[in-house]
Amino acid sequence: MITLYVIVAAFVAAAINSVAGGGTFLTFPTLTAGAGLSEKVANMTSTVGLVPGSAASIVAARADLRHLPRSMVATYAAISLIGGAIGSILLIRTSPGTFRLVIPWLLGFATLVFAFSKPIARWAGRQHGDRSARWTAIVAAIQLLIAIYGGYFGAGIGVLMMAGLSFAGLDSVHHMNALKVLLATLINGVAATLFLFNPATNLPLAGAMAAASVVGGFLGMVLARRIPQEALRGVVLLAGASLTVVYFYRAYAA
Repeated sequence: MITLYVIVAAFVAAAINSVAGGGTFLTFPTLTAGAGLSEKVANMTSTVGLVPGSAASIVAARADLRHLPRSMVATYAAISLIGGAIGSILLIRTSPGTFRLVIPWLLGFATLVFAFSKPIARWAGRQHGDRSARWTAIVAAIQLLIAIYGGYFGAGIGVLMMAGLSFAGLDSVHHMNALKVLLATLINGVAATLFLFNPATNLPLAGAMAAASVVGGFLGMVLARRIPQEALRGVVLLAGASLTVVYFYRAYAA
């Protein structure tokens, strides 16, 4: 029965990620409260399980990716792989007790980023930088920090990357979103690869999630678009805020 809950959560999370983002807010508590995994193990297992769904969305974005300069895509891809590897190694080296204390802050940060995603996007869109070497280096450094955070935890990286890529001088939201999807898949993909070799990762649950997330990545968008996007955002925000309060209590007050 627990596996069924996890499969449903992964499917819905993939659908949410394809429309509004924030699917981690669904899989994380399902794996901790439902499956009884520790926060650290749940994070690793969730990353492994949701990567296939993220990869499936690249297929839908391939037309927009063709319009981007290959040098830009290659540069940001390399940065994302490096940052994702650093973040995932940091997570592996973090003790479960320490991660238990860190997770409420990460959840709170991700919730705030998601809550203010629209103002962030509007502000970033007005702050286009030029394409000079200096500005390119600054944007690359921002992407590296986002990738490290993504490899360590991951919730909210889509919003952060959309803001960061706005600084890169990309004018089309569709092109930015396509690049974001690719980079998020690389960040989570390299992290998932490292987590696969960690004995703590729950591979049976991750495998079940992977199959469900692929289906969710393809079919979930059709189902999710039937829900008003603002309503969906409200559900994700409520989940994020509730989880933040619960995990702060469990880590510091209980």
